[in-house]
Amino acid sequence: MNASEGAAESSPELPALCAHDVLSNSDLFYVHFDERGCSVTLGFSRVQGSEGFEFFLRFPDVRDVHVRGWGAPGQKGVHVDRAPDGTVQVSASSDGSSLRFRAADATLSRTRDFLASSSS
Repeated sequence: MNASEGAAESSPELPALCAHDVLSNSDLFYVHFDERGCSVTLGFSRVQGSEGFEFFLRFPDVRDVHVRGWGAPGQKGVHVDRAPDGTVQVSASSDGSSLRFRAADATLSRTRDFLASSSS
């Protein structure tokens, strides 16, 4: 098992794990709003065969939050984009639910590899 923690340094480039094809093909299983730092943390997992991978993206200084319903954890259409004004725009949606907000930045806050159970 390989785990890493700690905030990555901010930069204009979004973490590679923010790519739409990565996020939308991962299960969004964790959403945490932290009022102390006005932040949102999203947790994703991917399983391929017996190998699993979890990662958490943290978004500080969140504003303009909109939530409509919320479905069970699973694959959702997720977009993370840098806006022209430098903020990060985040949206996650599936049938009957959606989440969107703007944030000052996006950082990869934690990753974890794990052994997934076999489906047989």
